[in-house]
Amino acid sequence: MKKLLQVLIALPGILFLFLGIRWIIDPEKAANALGMPLLDGIGRSTQVGDMTAFFLSVGFLIFGGLITAKRVWFYAPVMMLGLAACFRVVAWIVHDAALAIALIAPEIIIAALLYFASARICERD
Repeated sequence: MKKLLQVLIALPGILFLFLGIRWIIDPEKAANALGMPLLDGIGRSTQVGDMTAFFLSVGFLIFGGLITAKRVWFYAPVMMLGLAACFRVVAWIVHDAALAIALIAPEIIIAALLYFASARICERD
């Protein structure tokens, strides 16, 4: 069970690292994959910088948890993904954004999986 959970956690970790690297290598395709245009000027700097930081941070933190077996490493990506999902809903309610269920569902599922796995595969801190 522990090995299966580690593999299930590693897969989104790899995905997030890949997405972060994609934002550096080909930001236009990365933006399009998330349903957004690639901005210009300072907006592009912010968009590429923030999105790269988000995806690489989540990926590195997941692998930090897997390598060290310390549950504290999983708490930040759980919070980051959970808040991203929550604020997508807020954007829909308050700012007339599209309800991005296709993006919200994976964020919630991965956050829940990380939280569950942190209790099952990690030592008590």
